Amino acid sequence: MSIKIWMSLGLLFALSSKASAQILTPSLSLIYFKEGSRRAVEATPDTNDSVKSQNVYTFVNLGVCYNLSGICLGLKYLQGEIESKSTLPGFSGTSKTVYTAPGLTVGYSGAEGIVAHASWLLGAKKTIEGESTTYFAKSAWIVELGYGFKVSSVRIGPLLGVYNFKFNRRDVAGVKTDLKPNEQDDFILPQVALWVDL
Repeated sequence: MSIKIWMSLGLLFALSSKASAQILTPSLSLIYFKEGSRRAVEATPDTNDSVKSQNVYTFVNLGVCYNLSGICLGLKYLQGEIESKSTLPGFSGTSKTVYTAPGLTVGYSGAEGIVAHASWLLGAKKTIEGESTTYFAKSAWIVELGYGFKVSSVRIGPLLGVYNFKFNRRDVAGVKTDLKPNEQDDFILPQVALWVDL
């Protein structure tokens, strides 16, 4: 008798779950912007030089979410780059910092367009190209809040992302060291996002 009851409850749960709104939502969010500064320095009493610096941010998030009545569970992959250029009197140089990490996402994605997600990044790392230096994250996360304007099965709109990385290990040319205290990188990045409801 109890087996029949459990089977009936299981069937009822399966049918009610199937009747609920189930949507698979791939997503893409990105940002590209430049910030720069210029400062005059006196080279000689008769001439002035300047120190120029510029950072170019390119962050791309790819994700997929299984949406069950507004609750979103999914996966994310982050690829972020910061290219820094400096020009000094008689010298110019470029460096690139690359952030990479897969992650798990949980949050809310409502039919009215509001999106609020939190992602825990697993195995996040920061690589400084040209210096053979890699930082490994003890913890890393992203919190995102956005709004998607719906066009058919596609939503597009603004997204604000808060990024946090805490690094506890560094590898320089194969030599690993612990970072005490841990180093931390924080970003607040406005982005454009695209969601496709399948």
